[in-house]
Amino acid sequence: MFRCADQCALDFVPEICRLLKLLLTLPSSVASAERSFSMLRRLKTWLRSSMGQARMTGLAVCHANKVQLENIDTKQLCKDFVSKTVERRKIFGP
Repeated sequence: MFRCADQCALDFVPEICRLLKLLLTLPSSVASAERSFSMLRRLKTWLRSSMGQARMTGLAVCHANKVQLENIDTKQLCKDFVSKTVERRKIFGP
């Protein structure tokens, strides 16, 4: 009888581990979601009410990742942008 109980307990171990991993990924509060909505409200003011969804998403990602953006080499980024098409090279130069 104990062998059967031990085997049943061992069968549940992987499922319990999976459940614990899922629980650890859930936020303990909704503060991060509230901060995201507050950030979006600040970004999309009445002056920017005509902003499209793609631009809004890009701005939100940039705002949320400020620290990583500070480490980007803007000169190299501009060079890469200009070099992508012939039209950009004509407009912005070599």
